[in-house]
Amino acid sequence: MGTENLIQETLKGLLATAIEKVCVLGEEDAHEDLKRLREVYEDLVLFWGLDEDLIDEFDEKVGILK
Repeated sequence: MGTENLIQETLKGLLATAIEKVCVLGEEDAHEDLKRLREVYEDLVLFWGLDEDLIDEFDEKVGILK
């Protein structure tokens, strides 16, 4: 697996984890975890020079980070 594919899969995993935390813990209890996951997600996107729209997509899909 190439580096770009690995990073894309990692981003998918972070997003899936964020969504699952909301489902399992609820929005309120998951909030701090979601903030940390989003920070890592954003860091990876910026570090690897990926399309920054991915960060907006994360926010939309998770839906509670406002």
